[in-house]
Amino acid sequence: MILFFVAALLCLLVPLTGFAHEGENEAFAGGDHDAPETVTANEQGQRALGLEVGPPRYSFLKDTLSATGEVQAAETQSFDVNPPVSGVVQAVYAKQGDTVKKGQVLALVHSIEVATTLTQLLSDRTRIQGDITRVKTEIGSDITLQTNQVQMAKTNYDRESELFKEGISARKSLQEAKNAYDSAQVKLTTLQQRLKQEVALLQNQLKMTIESAEDQLEIMGIGKPEVDKSLKSNHVTADLPIVSPVEGAVTQRDMTLGERVDPSKKVFSIVNLNPIWVMVDIYQEQIPNVKQGQEVVISTPSHQTARGKISSIGTVVDDATKTLHVRIVTENPHGILRPGMFVQAQIVIGSRDKQTLIIPDSALVKDGDHTFVYTKVDNSFKPVFVKTGLAVAGDVEILSGITLSDQIVLKGAQQLKAEAVLKPAEEHDYGADGPDDPNHAAHGADTQPKINSKAQLAMFFAMGVAAAFFVLAIWVYVGKRMKAAPKAGLQPSGSQRPDSASNDSEASQDLKQ
Repeated sequence: MILFFVAALLCLLVPLTGFAHEGENEAFAGGDHDAPETVTANEQGQRALGLEVGPPRYSFLKDTLSATGEVQAAETQSFDVNPPVSGVVQAVYAKQGDTVKKGQVLALVHSIEVATTLTQLLSDRTRIQGDITRVKTEIGSDITLQTNQVQMAKTNYDRESELFKEGISARKSLQEAKNAYDSAQVKLTTLQQRLKQEVALLQNQLKMTIESAEDQLEIMGIGKPEVDKSLKSNHVTADLPIVSPVEGAVTQRDMTLGERVDPSKKVFSIVNLNPIWVMVDIYQEQIPNVKQGQEVVISTPSHQTARGKISSIGTVVDDATKTLHVRIVTENPHGILRPGMFVQAQIVIGSRDKQTLIIPDSALVKDGDHTFVYTKVDNSFKPVFVKTGLAVAGDVEILSGITLSDQIVLKGAQQLKAEAVLKPAEEHDYGADGPDDPNHAAHGADTQPKINSKAQLAMFFAMGVAAAFFVLAIWVYVGKRMKAAPKAGLQPSGSQRPDSASNDSEASQDLKQ
């Protein structure tokens, strides 16, 4: 019996010590999905993850109408670039697909017309400047002579005045001297005014000549800075830069090095992609809900968004598709929308009468069939499962799980989840109190191995009982055989044979065995 109880105890203990953790059993047996973990991150870590935290908002949820659209370049924002003058292509700096800025040099053309115009400008400037110098020299000499005449007339007038006072000279002589002095002054003034007028006239002529040439060269594509540079250096250039008239994308290039081009040839096509058009088709039963000026949220295949407004609605329904063309104009500062791209458009057609709790869809994280958000308490981010409603134009209705007072991760929730997956629980940053933080101790307690489930205990107990019965059966069988062996070896004394001693010895040995 002692052997029986020892065997039964061993059979019960072996299963219990053979499987330490419930989690291991569930991993192999396909147990329940693990709940997402709380993540701890200090301020530096939050900035590195790009987290944006704030409360949900309580507002009206807007109803939308979904449609598929295609991005097109705005017809009013397409430009063709032609060389303003004839010339030979010296360099090409832009190619198809490049994004260029307004005023950026696209190519360089060697033009004889530019060189001729600049040469004529320099020649006219030299001629006019020569005329100015000549006039100053000629009239300047007359002014010098007349200045001397004025000085002599003044000396004579002064002498006659003294003689008249002494009674030596007559009044007539004094008056003649005064008239000569006044006449000399008038002639000097006239010469000075003439010099000033003629120089001013020539300088004005020079200014008009330069401005006229600058206007002509500007039409050719040579700006005022380049003209001023040529005037200062007295050097003529024949290189004509072809510049972009607007900011946009180069959709076509038709010029090669050494090619001769003229104003009739289109060498570049440029499309300004900001603003840009999105053309969508609305089914005829949806037409009453669509109006000009309604806000539209555009979503690209890469989940980038842009906002625009309906600028025009078609008047004719397509016979084949029974749809109506609607044009949306949207800003495209970062170039996320490109011509030919298919996008999803959500047209905001109205608002609900009842307010609801709303968060951006970037705050939601999928966990299997469940959805959760991260709520922030100090430097800890705890996942909280939520029940969602409608999703409209980047906003999601929250039916339960969080309140208006909660601080949730509005942006960067996916990065936070990735951080939790990549780093085990024991490798997460500790809280502000370090590893001795009670919260950390509690978290460690939660990660201790769990006791086996009741079903496993029952299974192991049944295995132990079965093993105990097996040992008991063996014990009973051996006992019965030991009791039956002596009886089989006894014989009556009269019938004992000579070899009975040897038989008794064999029987005794069997009993021992």
